[in-house]
Amino acid sequence: MAETESPEPLHPDLMPSLRKLVRGLEVLFWALPFALLVCVQETMVSWWESWGIAPALSAMALLLYGTYSLGHFQKQERVWQGTVNFAQVLALLMVGLVPFLHWQQQITSDTMTWSQMSESQKHIVYSACIFFTAGMMYVLNLNHVLARLAAMLPDPILRADVRLFVYLNFGLFLLLVIGLWMHQKADVVFLGLREFAPAFAESIGSYLGLAAMMKAAILWAATLVVTLTMTMLWKTKEVILNSVFSLEPPPLPEAADADEVDPSRN
Repeated sequence: MAETESPEPLHPDLMPSLRKLVRGLEVLFWALPFALLVCVQETMVSWWESWGIAPALSAMALLLYGTYSLGHFQKQERVWQGTVNFAQVLALLMVGLVPFLHWQQQITSDTMTWSQMSESQKHIVYSACIFFTAGMMYVLNLNHVLARLAAMLPDPILRADVRLFVYLNFGLFLLLVIGLWMHQKADVVFLGLREFAPAFAESIGSYLGLAAMMKAAILWAATLVVTLTMTMLWKTKEVILNSVFSLEPPPLPEAADADEVDPSRN
């Protein structure tokens, strides 16, 4: 009988890189909500100061570790490696700026104006703004990393889903940026509302009420962005695991000989 063609053996470097890739995706899946929780607590809750920088530093370190784990996959792909390297630089920048995020909570308040701050306080606020900018760029670039990864995997459904979620996240990021701008310019926006929408401005009360509304909107948008990114991370990890476990190893020589029909018995 004709011998069936056996599948090609796996490259010896493929399985270790896939293992590190899956580990990195899983670490990022848990590190993203932890980082969001820590950043929200650092900026909105005063009693969180007793923990110091340990929670934020741990969250950023997990993001850095997960991102570096992704870089072990397909090292020969220059476009993929360039995208991952940019995410690694952003994660490393956030690790270095963690202390400024903690100090910013200690020196600022809702009633303090920019002119009342000293030069050192302004430097801390600038560094905290760079931290949040790097965080937003990191999540955006992580979406780009997942899109690149999905393009290398043999699953068209995953590619379509990741493309859809990336578009949704970009729209949510636009809303997030608008909310951040309105929060920073709450006094100016409130004056505009009093002129063009006095009833709505009266229901808000003051620019502090508008700032509180913008905080809630920013948190809502950030939570949705992180949730969609977590969905992409989990789905990509499952596709990789299913692809690995669905691979059939080449048959052993003993098994192949046993399956052959002995012509002398006919």
